[in-house]
Amino acid sequence: MAKKNFSKKAPKMKMKEPARSDQKYLGAQTLVLFILFQLVSLLTVMVSGRGTAYFYMMIPLAVITYGGWFFVRRMHADVPFFLDAAMLLTFGTMIQCMLMKEDGRPTSLMIIYVLSAAAALIAGFTYKVFPGPHIASARGTTFLIAVSIFLYLATLVLGAAVGGGVRNWISVGGMSVQPSEFNKIIYVLVMAGLLCTKNQPGKKRIWVSIIVTLMNLGFLGIQGEFGTFLLILCTFLCFLFLFVPDIKVFASVFSILIAAGAAAAACCLSLLKITGGSSNFGPMQFILNQVNKIVNRFAVWLDPSIDPQGASYQILQARKALLNSNLFGSDTTTPLSNPTNDMVFPALTERCGLIIALTVCILFGLLLIRGTRIYFHCPDRYHQAVCAGLCFQLILQAFIIIGGSIGMFPLTGITLPLISRGGTSLMTTFIILAVILVISAGNLWNGRRDYSSYDSKLQKARTVHSDRIFGMRNRSRNRTGVDDAGQSGEP
Repeated sequence: MAKKNFSKKAPKMKMKEPARSDQKYLGAQTLVLFILFQLVSLLTVMVSGRGTAYFYMMIPLAVITYGGWFFVRRMHADVPFFLDAAMLLTFGTMIQCMLMKEDGRPTSLMIIYVLSAAAALIAGFTYKVFPGPHIASARGTTFLIAVSIFLYLATLVLGAAVGGGVRNWISVGGMSVQPSEFNKIIYVLVMAGLLCTKNQPGKKRIWVSIIVTLMNLGFLGIQGEFGTFLLILCTFLCFLFLFVPDIKVFASVFSILIAAGAAAAACCLSLLKITGGSSNFGPMQFILNQVNKIVNRFAVWLDPSIDPQGASYQILQARKALLNSNLFGSDTTTPLSNPTNDMVFPALTERCGLIIALTVCILFGLLLIRGTRIYFHCPDRYHQAVCAGLCFQLILQAFIIIGGSIGMFPLTGITLPLISRGGTSLMTTFIILAVILVISAGNLWNGRRDYSSYDSKLQKARTVHSDRIFGMRNRSRNRTGVDDAGQSGEP
């Protein structure tokens, strides 16, 4: 059977472009909707007494939304996907201004927006222009894994412990950076390179992907960052389900995870009961601290009244804020422990009303629908994998933090994409959106590795091998006196 030759001149993927009339309609609709939406947001913030701050924030917000709309139109990318994200960003800007202590120029927030937009522009341009086979190749995947390990080690060595002992921040030049946010994107690229550059990944690639996942989960567990731990684990299961054709692999891994989780929970509870939650041995005390942290989160979630002034405080205050809200917002301001990040959804619900909170949830749902549409329109597995992994992480992160803040399940310390203030989180969210939009525009690398160089090397090796065999035969004939006809002696 002849081997397929995937050369560098392979046709690039090109997704179906909408008609020009549809593009014009979407462009006009976007402009009108943005203008009306900005006016409503401005009036809402002015009523709360933070009009000056929002006026300043409208400068970077307008540049991001209208500049992004211009690039999206020029690339023929998915306009509705961008529109949903821009509306969420507007809601985020609105609530961040309303949560400010004083009505003034929010310099730090403006800088975060500018840096995030610049990072998204660079990431989108790089993903579109940089040759895809280099990223998805064995060397590229190895390089990305090395970068991820370096970021994890730098966090453990240089990171500062915040938020109950979570060690995930590094101070660089007076700015705090969270490397695990970038590792989420790196993880998706690595998994796409391992599982999705062939129609069916082999056992070796599947095992390497499992090892890479365990490495990420191990580092995140040591850091105590269990929100990102859950994101990586669910992303791994998503990749196995979508891109490993043999469903038995997914079923086996899922069953092993359930069994391992149950066994780990039983061991941890037994360990707490035996040791009493403390130990003189340093590594054992570290493990007990992590176990105590997880157990306390579940205990507080099941019964917040057990520690109303301590671990349960922010959950009780979030419930109070939700109860104080109405359809169009209330005048009460419930004191929340971290209203600009972890508890931004209860703060948004209380100040802006249930209608705005429901609209935010609907917009995340629309992002999922549009991302799914982009996934199904990708003609190759690699870009499907990148789109699915990034979109899944974005929506799952929103679901986890919204559900945790309203009491559906234990609260984890992650941000609400495009709504929370977090600098590194907002930057990575912009990068994710930029990459998905570039994928929706099409005209990219065809998603397969270039094997032409391997074929040429194999042919050269075969030629060298044949020359060596021919030379050895000639030398053997000369030593034994055998002529070309295979006869010996004189005629």
